[in-house]
Amino acid sequence: MPLYNYACKDCGPFSDWRSMSRAADPASCPGCDELAPRTISAPFLANMDPNNRVAHQRNEKSAHEPQMASRKQLDSQGVKPGIHSHHGHKHHATRPWMIGH
Repeated sequence: MPLYNYACKDCGPFSDWRSMSRAADPASCPGCDELAPRTISAPFLANMDPNNRVAHQRNEKSAHEPQMASRKQLDSQGVKPGIHSHHGHKHHATRPWMIGH
């Protein structure tokens, strides 16, 4: 379960563990028991591996509309097609985070 931040108008900010389906619902303040709205905060990315950060950014960009690229564009970026092993499984040499299918 993720930890979400909320802000009570009287007591100030607090955090609450909630299911993702209830994330947008107001939470009860632990100090005064009043309902408080969720606050939006930026994720902590300072310690994230730069390659993972780039992958997350690409996933966010392509969440609603995938980016299309030509073979020429991929070649210029150094992206190589998948390599087949002797077992017939496809391995992505330039994408180590992906599981072969």
